[in-house]
Amino acid sequence: MKIRTGTVLAAVVPALTLSVVAWGTGQRRNQQQQQQQQRGQDAGQSQSIGPQATSKEELDSFVALQSEPSAAGKVTMADAFVSKFPNSDFVAYAHTLKMLALTQSGKPKEAALAGEQALDATIKFGEKIFAKAEADSKLSDKDKDNERKKNKNAVFLDKDSAQFETFRNDMDQRVLGIYQQIIASYQQANDAAKMMEWGEKARAYKPDDLNTLMMLSNVMAERPPVNDEQKAQQMKKAEEIAKDALAEYDKFVGSPEAAKLSNEQKAGLNSSLHYTLGLIYLHQKKLGDAQKELLAAIKLKADDAVSYYRLGIAYLQDMKNDPAMDAFAKSVFLKGVSEASARDILKQLYVQKNKSEVGLDEFVKNAGQKIGQ
Repeated sequence: MKIRTGTVLAAVVPALTLSVVAWGTGQRRNQQQQQQQQRGQDAGQSQSIGPQATSKEELDSFVALQSEPSAAGKVTMADAFVSKFPNSDFVAYAHTLKMLALTQSGKPKEAALAGEQALDATIKFGEKIFAKAEADSKLSDKDKDNERKKNKNAVFLDKDSAQFETFRNDMDQRVLGIYQQIIASYQQANDAAKMMEWGEKARAYKPDDLNTLMMLSNVMAERPPVNDEQKAQQMKKAEEIAKDALAEYDKFVGSPEAAKLSNEQKAGLNSSLHYTLGLIYLHQKKLGDAQKELLAAIKLKADDAVSYYRLGIAYLQDMKNDPAMDAFAKSVFLKGVSEASARDILKQLYVQKNKSEVGLDEFVKNAGQKIGQ
């Protein structure tokens, strides 16, 4: 069965796309601002922090890459840009555009590799900016005046400014976004080992990031090892991460970011968290806890077929056949990836109880009509 993923993943690609667009637009604005700066002006008041092109050719090449409508064209142009301008500030963004284009083209393994290149280049670009800000903080006013005599467009970064803090936060979100897109790409490529490897890297980068915690705990729950000992170890760790995710969600729900989401979207996130923890408990044979968490997931999102299917399994293993039949019937009614498996088990239980398949379709229909009640 395919992995049930949370709502958060859907935001990764648009967020990365918007950040690339913003940097491209910002670059033209930066050049205009630099031309307007006068000697002695406080650079902190006009600084706009981001990638800088060293030539018109470089900037035009990046804008052309950014504007290319076809995914295949973007991949080719991204490779050409990196080859021609290997030291450009825009290399990270070229790799990101390539990653998104490969994702769009249905090439997840290639997208993941492009994502790894994007991540490396993004971190290096951030380190470059942070190093400049640190060096600029040590310059005296005289040092700055001397530099402006050499370069009238010189810009000095104030690491304590609001603009720099915005840059720092944007870079942090960008790095996390690339991590999450790499994880999503390996998920699409059905490479669970790589998903968990990059999930752990993302978690090490920011241990309290809700998206990362959700993704990592979900893949660990959905892809258990065959070996019993390894499975037990993985589920123990997955339980810890899933509980951390629930704790972070409680913090997130009161944040400005959460205010941008609809109640339905927030309920979907919360449902995904309870579903994952319920599946972990199911693997651990903690059947009562599994039922409790899966019911919580269904209460938040009543139309999720997979949650009903997992709940049916939890009831069945707990020798609660009637509730199991009801859960499987609802999963069948809602269709989706769990429909075939749910129907097979439901049919066996129904025939065992009724000695015949007669009335099975009506049973499914009646169960479906109770969804959400």
